[in-house]
Amino acid sequence: MKYTPRRRASRPSYPLLTLLRGLLLGIWYKLLDEELASSLARDLLFRRFCRLELSSDIPDATTLGRFSQQLVEYDFWEKLLGEVNQQLEDQQVIMTEGRVNIIDATPVEAAQSGSGNGVDGQPTKDAEAGWHVKQDSRGNLKSTYGYSVHMGVDEDGFIHRQTVTPDNVHDSRERDTLLLGDESQLYADAAYSSAETREKLARFGIADRVQRKGYRDHPLSVADHQRNKEIAVTRSGGERPFATYNWLYGLARTRFMGL
Repeated sequence: MKYTPRRRASRPSYPLLTLLRGLLLGIWYKLLDEELASSLARDLLFRRFCRLELSSDIPDATTLGRFSQQLVEYDFWEKLLGEVNQQLEDQQVIMTEGRVNIIDATPVEAAQSGSGNGVDGQPTKDAEAGWHVKQDSRGNLKSTYGYSVHMGVDEDGFIHRQTVTPDNVHDSRERDTLLLGDESQLYADAAYSSAETREKLARFGIADRVQRKGYRDHPLSVADHQRNKEIAVTRSGGERPFATYNWLYGLARTRFMGL
């Protein structure tokens, strides 16, 4: 009689909501996967939020990292954002009638952006990032090697659409991705100004609140300058979520490599 060894039972998987809540804690408290796993092991409030019993096993850093990657691979982050927004709309926290869409982008420096090679001779900087050069309010050029976070928000600061690209992708390339289609007005800075943008907004019946930009031998008129100032009052609301990302969530610089 042939002996067949008994297959060892695998460890039961963690509830998806537990892993998702863990990732949210990592974002809110600026924790790497290893730091998050350690915090779950010793912090009772973290355990309670993730619905982990005192006697429960704790997800390790590998489990948390793999779950995060799968959310990206299967495009679940977008589905989760849509589900949260739908619940907020159902509760009339987010108002859809006459909705305003404010689109903008911000650079985020890559975790590895310097020159040099590692012990294996390969470049150490993030290979998926890109260079972005921007002129500040004083006319100085500032370059960043990293990524761009593109976002569409309403006047109350609720995020409706968000994408991430290498930093060398121009803001206007993500315009169509950030458009909702049912907004009444679109606010944006001059980076999105073009005849194509104006034609598309007119076709969809969306009021054009995109700031104008001047060109060589065609400077902005006095009326356009005044129009830009008026638009800036509302458009500035689209920058508040970026400030939250930078100051509260530490997103001035990425914590991970790659998109």
